Amino acid sequence: MTKLNTLLDKPDPASLFAPAAALPDPDIFDTGSAIQPPVVKMVVPTPTLYLTETGTSTPISVADINQGQLGDCYLLSSIGEIAILKPSFISGMIHLNSNGTEAVTLYEGVNGRLPSVGTTTYKTVTETVNNSFPIGCVNNGATQDVLGNQKEIWPQVLENAYASLNGGYGVIGAGGSPIIAMQELTGHAASSMAPASLTLAALQGDVLAGDLIVMDTFGKSGLSNSLVEDHAYMFDGVTGTGTAATLKLLNPWGMDQPTPILLSQLSKNFAEVDVGHLA
Repeated sequence: MTKLNTLLDKPDPASLFAPAAALPDPDIFDTGSAIQPPVVKMVVPTPTLYLTETGTSTPISVADINQGQLGDCYLLSSIGEIAILKPSFISGMIHLNSNGTEAVTLYEGVNGRLPSVGTTTYKTVTETVNNSFPIGCVNNGATQDVLGNQKEIWPQVLENAYASLNGGYGVIGAGGSPIIAMQELTGHAASSMAPASLTLAALQGDVLAGDLIVMDTFGKSGLSNSLVEDHAYMFDGVTGTGTAATLKLLNPWGMDQPTPILLSQLSKNFAEVDVGHLA
């Protein structure tokens, strides 16, 4: 989807610097020489793949994802679904190299081309990530995913690898399809359906199967439940039965979460429901 969030996750320059040392009082310390400016020390957290932060119980959590200024909600929602359902799948994708880089396993079509809608056979491809991330990427905020002097980078590593496979950040940040993202992340087929055709029984079947579910809103304003237009959301469970069946969705921004929405109201807010698989 093409939602470009330009207001979120801007790094806080003030948080990157330690407080400056106080200048000497010239009435006390003046020796006739020029006063030297204080030395400002830049505090750069050490990148680490995984951290268990306050409020999370596992090193890999959907709470680790905070979309930056790229329009890649479709990708981050797909990654977030994997984090919700099977965190070990993510740790299995990322392999730490001896030189400090990461080798990330992604998938392309068996014909050597990027997957498209309808692709069903795949082969692995490895992308190397050197931990150099642009300012607008996921979790680019100075305090996001930071614990002590360490910053968790697994979401940035996956986003970087996906960008490398697909032609760069400029390409993936201009919007895309969760169907394609899920195929490239998992090596399994994905499909879409109209929200009006999603029954409670079908949804419960997807839940039992451990399927990835991403929902894409219409590109129009005035949506209900605090939903943002032209945006992709993660599915995080259903409660109730019949006409009271209600879905919990999560925003890849890491904030501005929508309120629970009735299954019967999906077609009024969502253009598409995308379903992927981990097995």
